[in-house]
Amino acid sequence: MTRITRAAQALCVAAGFAAFAAPALAIEGHYIVEGQNPGQPGVYKGEAQIKQTGRTYTIVWRIGQTQQIGTGILLDNVLSIVFTPVGPARPGVAVYQVSGDKVASGVWTSLGSQIVAEEIWKAADRH
Repeated sequence: MTRITRAAQALCVAAGFAAFAAPALAIEGHYIVEGQNPGQPGVYKGEAQIKQTGRTYTIVWRIGQTQQIGTGILLDNVLSIVFTPVGPARPGVAVYQVSGDKVASGVWTSLGSQIVAEEIWKAADRH
């Protein structure tokens, strides 16, 4: 094997590790959320807090008297979250678009549901 080939292989391996270890976007912080529950009139408003926990994120929503806790994975500009309410409601999944270093908007659904709801996030006091 030539020196050039070995150097090229070493560069490819280093680039692969660098891409794997690339820092995540700084989406941590406090957000104001707004959306509409499927099949219900009116808009709900609440807040969400995101904290990076290793390569995942912990998300806590507070909407009215309801609290939900989730774990998310950020891949490119998409934050995917599995969540569970604190209480008798069903768990669910949410997918949000990230713009810059902020969560912008997305959709969510509950386990067993056939419809999705939209939610908009606005950055409040961050970090």
